Amino acid sequence: MMKTGIRPTSLHIGYLVALFLLLLAPLQVSAQEARLSIDVKDATLDAVAWYIQQKTDCIISYESDEIGEIRHLNISVKNKSVSEILNLCLDGTDLYYEKEGNTYLIKKKAAARKVYITGIIKDETGEVLPGTTVQLKGTKTGAVSGMDGRYSILIPDQKGVKLLYSFIGMEAQEKTYTGNTRIDVTLAATTNSMEEVVVTGYQNIKRKDLVGSYTTLKVDDILMPAYTSIDQMLQGRVAGMVVTNTSTRVGTSPQIQIRGTSTLMGNQDPLWVVDGIIQEDPLELESASLMTDDLKNIIGNQISWLNPQDIETITVLKDASATAIYGSKASNGVIEITTKKGKMDRLTINYSANFSITNRPHYDDLNYMNSQERIQFSEEAFNWGTSYASVPIKQPYTYEGLMRMYLENDISQEEFLRQRAVLETQNTDWFDLLTRNAFSHNHNLSVRGGTNKIFYNTSVSYSKSSGQEIGNDSERMTGRINIDFTPNDKLSINASISGSVSETTGFGQNVNPLQYATTANRTIPAYDEAGNPVFYQKRATYSLNNTVTSLGYNFMNERDNSGSSSKSADLSASLDLKWRILDWLTYQFTGGYSNTNSDNQSYRTERTFGIAEDFRGYDFNSVLPSSPEFKAAMLPFGGELFTNNANQASYNIQNKLQISKSFGRAGRLNALIGVEVRSATNNAISNTVYGYVPDRGEKLVQPTPLSDLVPISGGVDKAWGILQRIYEGQWRKTNQTNNFFSVFATFAYSFLDRYVINANIRNDASNRFGQDANRRIDPTYSFGFSWRASEEFFIKDYLPWLTVLNFRGTYGIQGNAVNSISPELILSMGTTKLYYGDYMSTIFRIPNPHLSWERTKIWNFGLDVQFIQWITMNLEYYTRTSNNIVNQRIALEYGREGTEVNGGRIVNSGVEYTLNITPIRTKNWAWTIGLNSSKNWNKAKTQSISEITLRDYLSGSSDKVLKEGYAVSSFWSYNFKGINPNDGSPEYNLLFEQDEQGDYVRNEDNNLVLREISDYTDLLVYSGKTEPDFTGGLTTRLRWKGLTFGANFSLLLGAKKRLPNPYPASGNIPLSNVNLSKDLKKRWKVPGDEKNTNIPGVYAGRIPNMINLQDGKSYNVYDMWGQSDVMVVNADFLRCQQMSLTWNMNEEWCAKIGVKSLSLNAIMNNVFVIADKKFHGFDPELGDSVQPKTYSFGVTVGF
Repeated sequence: MMKTGIRPTSLHIGYLVALFLLLLAPLQVSAQEARLSIDVKDATLDAVAWYIQQKTDCIISYESDEIGEIRHLNISVKNKSVSEILNLCLDGTDLYYEKEGNTYLIKKKAAARKVYITGIIKDETGEVLPGTTVQLKGTKTGAVSGMDGRYSILIPDQKGVKLLYSFIGMEAQEKTYTGNTRIDVTLAATTNSMEEVVVTGYQNIKRKDLVGSYTTLKVDDILMPAYTSIDQMLQGRVAGMVVTNTSTRVGTSPQIQIRGTSTLMGNQDPLWVVDGIIQEDPLELESASLMTDDLKNIIGNQISWLNPQDIETITVLKDASATAIYGSKASNGVIEITTKKGKMDRLTINYSANFSITNRPHYDDLNYMNSQERIQFSEEAFNWGTSYASVPIKQPYTYEGLMRMYLENDISQEEFLRQRAVLETQNTDWFDLLTRNAFSHNHNLSVRGGTNKIFYNTSVSYSKSSGQEIGNDSERMTGRINIDFTPNDKLSINASISGSVSETTGFGQNVNPLQYATTANRTIPAYDEAGNPVFYQKRATYSLNNTVTSLGYNFMNERDNSGSSSKSADLSASLDLKWRILDWLTYQFTGGYSNTNSDNQSYRTERTFGIAEDFRGYDFNSVLPSSPEFKAAMLPFGGELFTNNANQASYNIQNKLQISKSFGRAGRLNALIGVEVRSATNNAISNTVYGYVPDRGEKLVQPTPLSDLVPISGGVDKAWGILQRIYEGQWRKTNQTNNFFSVFATFAYSFLDRYVINANIRNDASNRFGQDANRRIDPTYSFGFSWRASEEFFIKDYLPWLTVLNFRGTYGIQGNAVNSISPELILSMGTTKLYYGDYMSTIFRIPNPHLSWERTKIWNFGLDVQFIQWITMNLEYYTRTSNNIVNQRIALEYGREGTEVNGGRIVNSGVEYTLNITPIRTKNWAWTIGLNSSKNWNKAKTQSISEITLRDYLSGSSDKVLKEGYAVSSFWSYNFKGINPNDGSPEYNLLFEQDEQGDYVRNEDNNLVLREISDYTDLLVYSGKTEPDFTGGLTTRLRWKGLTFGANFSLLLGAKKRLPNPYPASGNIPLSNVNLSKDLKKRWKVPGDEKNTNIPGVYAGRIPNMINLQDGKSYNVYDMWGQSDVMVVNADFLRCQQMSLTWNMNEEWCAKIGVKSLSLNAIMNNVFVIADKKFHGFDPELGDSVQPKTYSFGVTVGF
């Protein structure tokens, strides 16, 4: 079989084609052989042949399949003939070519006498290398060295044939057979990856010349097909980076924090950089309306538009040396993404598809009562004589409602008992009704290839993800084109354009399917026997009709008649031009532009309970237009619609001059100086309209005119009735521009290949701080050094197994611009003031001309070690001291309670450890293990100077420092003393004065005496932090031939969470539509139970059990119990994120079915979680929700 180009053909057809072309071509073509230049690296002979045919009128045919075995060609020649190029390609192989006219026919040499070559393979230290691959170049003939490093291979007895020796982590070596049948080989390490080029700080630099703290990940190693955004795949992958999931819904983004909290009022997210272009923060919904609660969760983040399949590498920069060059906002860390580029090769087409199924939660996994248990609890509480949170509503769907019907003689005892038996066995499966086994799929098609002048890489992807909650879906399509053009060896141009459209759907106001399924009373049916929805009565009020006490409610009706959606269209383009002026001097221009249009909305129709309660006072379609209820309705028809239309346009322009010069052994210089201009403009309009009717042509129906509105009770105190809301902030237009001008420079010098010094400096000027010109500019800088001790003679001579020993240290200052705060006087412009006949405004923020950037000072020390080629270790220690913007209380005559000032100090210090081991690496077997861990200590050095309430200490605060010396995420709790044996109520320590015997002290009125305290923490106990301070990750891969098993684990320690209060109604019997925790079955019931339980009994008093505390306010003792230390649990967990099994088909089988490559994979995500049993099935990361398991199957095929 002979092959030409891509398609196989016969030898005779090849000659006929060549003859035909010769007849058509001018005669002088055959007079002189074609010449061309070629520059390829790691190319195949097939690709080189294809390139020659593209550039000349030559035809290259071959009759041996072994042309496909000739790989890793590195050829760089100018103005050479085709024959000369082919000679270079075929040198050392058993192939040759014959030339006839413009046709070159590659053939296999005649079989020669065979001879065995033997030898031993070692590394530079003299250690043998078992599992080294030995291959006869250009053939499939190969062998593997044994445990003693010895090998034997049968080759043709032809001088000049070549043998290739390769081993993981070592430089491949080529040996020529000269007649000697023994060839011993010594392989050198692949410079321990130190020669690898890392993209960081606007430039490409050798790893050995870096002194900062960074971690580089290959996306192929972390890709999790079940997720559609790269940020969701980073948990447990990088030491010092905490990735916390905030929701189980598709379309939401996790929270990412690098090396602790360093800002209180600013954005705590890291800076995302894609191909050198800073990604601006996403658009925010500036609305306090409950309509946007779910909408805010599904908008996405800075890189939601990016297809994970288009990413090549991710580099996380953590210290000042690595991030100072990025200036503002880099104090939160930087995540750099490098996308895939084209390469010189024939056209390569890859298609991948993944199909996932996510399972729904089940009641068996949680700790909630079934119908029988709920009825039993209600009956026991009723017999105990407890008081109810509100008078039970008469209805046959709850025990309380049924009992009231019986007591008021609406039903007989027989009817009561019969319906009670029905309720006990109802057990409505809300999970079955509101959640699903969700199916998702994503597809990616990429085309890649190029010549030595033009490379291209294009891709298009489509994904459709369904959440476990019915109604939560996400759909996205992305496309990307990247072109590299190198017209000559001085100039290179890279251009890319990406686009994406996406839509994510969620839920409307007060609609949370998963929460409802876990907390709804299971005695309530969803449908009657005829399949019609059951509307049970739920407590409600209406401002214009005080006779309204309840309205009909059915959750499926609420879900189906309300919702939210976020649609976005993203376009980004970038241009990168490099001009090598001299061998050591390069000018680089980088420009980027992005534009995002988003259309967000949230609605609820006239059929919902929410509209009935807020604007109508009666169930949909239940009264006549002539009735008093109809006349008292502000909105008798239609619902409510919130819309937000926003556009964000940004550009980034960089001009850089790079110096990269080697002075031989004396040293190596890398330097850069640049200027950057960056701007982001946000324009948005938010609006809420009333009378919205989506099922009648998206119409608006007018509300009741004020002249026709007749309240049954109360009055209309708004001049425009329901429309007054529009003028009170529900219409909002935002125009905001953030401009930055930056000058930056970096310098790195390597001396004797072992001593490196580094310096970075950047000056950012921003319009965010405009009053004081001296504070408008933010200089950031860093200095660093490294000593590669393993290059010293005393290490090489006495510790030859220590291949890398590198010490690093850096210091620097970073800045952070808080975009939500300005030093200017900010007025909130109102409408007109009655009686004055003029416009009015109120002071929103007073001016502070001294307000400046937040600053973070960072020290970082690192140690890099590598042993015997297959164990690498990294150890880091850092301290970060931040000067934050905080809110300070001021005198009320200023018109505001507080103003923003610089003055909050936060210190983060920590240790990070990374270990990578490759204990097995042979031709058929390979095993890798990656381990990372980090510990962060977060302390506040100054306490907030704004008012701190008792509730702040109990709930924690994200924008205040509650107490000096404690972590920012700290919270406190009441100190639970025990249960009162007489009535089962909870009691607490630290609140009242006690004598030496521990008895409470009472005053002359026999009342307990409150303790004297200096601050509120004197009457509380410290519970811990809501953020973890220890993170860890474990990744392992085990390969046997083409089969690979992988597993990923993540560990988070040090966080605390407060469990939900089993008494949701201050110790009273809660509303009858609410389910309860099974923990209440273990509550105190009779004296003596207090010895065996810490759960109070139900409250039987008629007056709320309240305590007056030191802040002058009264607190319910059952609510206090929910905020006591007995309800605090460890939020530590170990999660098996993923287990995968991948099979890569070998090349021979692929060739038989006509494809270039084929792989299949089966993956399971969220395999198991080990956490405190008190979570009772809830995910410890979320606290009150469930993360589902996902099962995926994928296929990738290349052509």
